[in-house]
This record gives sequence, C-alpha cells and structure tokens, in this order.
Amino acid sequence: MGGDALKRLGLVGLLVLLCGFAPGSALLNLNGGLRWINSPALQSEQLRGKVVLVDFWEYTCLNCLRTLPYLREWYKRYRGDGFVIIGVHSPEFGFSSQPEQVEAATKRLNITWPVVVDTAGHTIWTRFGVNVWPTELLYDQDGHLVDVAAGEGNYQHTEAKIQELLRAANPSLALPSVMALLPQDNYDKPGAVCYPHTPELLVGRTHIADAPVFGDGSSGDVAYHDRGNHRDGSIYLDGFWHPTGEAIAFGGGNGYFDLPYRAIEVTAVLTADRGPTRVNVTQDGKPVAREDAGSDIHYDGTTSYLDVDASRSYHVIENAVYGAHDLRLSPKGYGLAVYDVDFESCEVPGTR
Repeated sequence: MGGDALKRLGLVGLLVLLCGFAPGSALLNLNGGLRWINSPALQSEQLRGKVVLVDFWEYTCLNCLRTLPYLREWYKRYRGDGFVIIGVHSPEFGFSSQPEQVEAATKRLNITWPVVVDTAGHTIWTRFGVNVWPTELLYDQDGHLVDVAAGEGNYQHTEAKIQELLRAANPSLALPSVMALLPQDNYDKPGAVCYPHTPELLVGRTHIADAPVFGDGSSGDVAYHDRGNHRDGSIYLDGFWHPTGEAIAFGGGNGYFDLPYRAIEVTAVLTADRGPTRVNVTQDGKPVAREDAGSDIHYDGTTSYLDVDASRSYHVIENAVYGAHDLRLSPKGYGLAVYDVDFESCEVPGTR
C-alpha cells in the first residue's frame, strides 16, 4: 500500500523522482476503465480550465482511507472555485476490482466526486506510471502536472498548492486557512516519533508459521494446530482454513487466526462470502480494552468482536500506548477470509 517511508518523505521533488513523473507533463486520458461513478465518463479536454487532482486509490488501503478526510474537505471548499477531484480506483484484490463493490464503497465512504473504476490489469494506473497507493497528481488549468504526492501525508503543502493555482486564475478569491492536520497524522507534526512496527502482511503471500496437520489446500480445508511459541509478524492458525491465493479462508469449527505484532494501530482487510459473520477479537488473550479498540470493535458484555458485513478494511486496534501484543481473530461462522493486515506506529508522545 502506501508505506511509511514514502508517506513521510515530504519532499515533492524527491517524490517526482521516485515515481517518474515529469513536472509540466500533460494530463493523460482517463479512458479504459470499467465504469464511472458519480459522473458520466470524463475526457481530459473537458477538464481544461479546472484545477484537477487525480487521486489513485483503493478502498481497502489504510493509507488511502487516511487521506479521505482531506479530500472531502478540499472538494467541499474549492469545487465552486474551479477545483475537481477525479478518483481512479485501481484494485489490489480480486473482489475490489468489481465495479459493484467499488460503488458500494464510495457510498459508504461518502465519496461524491467522479470515480473511474480501473481494470484488474491496472490500465489507467499503468498509463500514468503510478506505483503506490495513494498517489495524488495535481494539474493546473492548462492540464499541466504541477505537483505529486505519493503515499499519505504532505496535506498542507498540497492544499496550499491548490489555493495557489486557484488564485492564479482569480486573484480576488477569498480562501480559508489551510486545513489543520488531523490527530491521525501526528507523523507530520513537530516532535513526532514513528516506532518500529510489524510490516504489512498480505496474507496470501505470507508463510503460515506451523505446517498443517493434514491436507494441502488444493481440494478443500486444511487442518492447522497452533503449537505456540509465537514470533512477531508470523501468522498462526488453528482449526480448518483454506488458502485462496490472495487470502486464507475459514472453514468452520472453533479455529482462530493469531498474529503477534508491534504497532499502535491495526487494520485488517476481511470478507465474509456467506453473509455477515461475527468475529471475536482478543488482544493478549483478553477482550480488547475499550481504550485500545479500533472504531469497528463492538462489545457484547465483556466480549469484543467485529461484525464483518462487507468486503472492506476493518479498524481493529488503536492502542493507547505503543507496544508488542498478540491479536487473535476467532470467526463464529463459515466464509470469513483474511486478505491483509496493516500496521501504523506514529505519534507525538504525550498526545494520545
């Protein structure tokens, strides 16, 4: 996804160098997508005279989701002054390449600007030379590239650049102060510390720590037994699970998915192919403390759980204090699949 190293570069020239974008290059065409959402299909020529931000994103991507409050506010502030956002949804997983899933996600995430659904083969992504989610490409009123932000962050610089372009066309515009950083973006603030954290785990490419008790996954569920002795960043399974290529899917019973980690924040990309599924969640063998719970955690008495009712990213943990923990997901029905687990670890000490 976005990655901590890229999101904290903060030097637009270096980002341009890394991503291969040339300042002044023309806005390329947006043809070749599967569907347009919130708008008829748009051509580059129709956008002349507008300040255009092309946002390459993915609805399960943690880094992309963290940019959305800024995009929503910029669209609200400046769309009446000649500012346009074009979202290009380039999928990371098979399910997130389906236009119906993307359209449902745009509604759930309150995305009201035009979005083109890129193909599973990343037709538009490849044409523009993008290589990371999210990537923001800012074009002036003549369709020339003037700014690039690869990965999350650099928000105040981007908004100031938007204002500069709008004022160039209309010097009398009265524009608001640049939006203050949100608490989630403490890594951009003075005194920020980013602690070492467990790397993102794309589950379909991650080695399962213990060999299965029996079965090879080619013809059905595989039985696993968690032997303990957990190591950071390794996946431990118990019960019946089935590798799908992109994910590991639960086959029923009393099994669980266990993951030791080091971080502050944990998100997981989950699907439930057989309908809404309850997933009990523990941290260090206990229900998740309310002060450590992500926004998608619910409580039933003392039990903490997720209600997996859509194919999306779930905010599981928001620890009050950085540290090493053990996360366990225990599905209570068939069909749950775990695709990705991602971590963040930045804060300004004393502000959490």
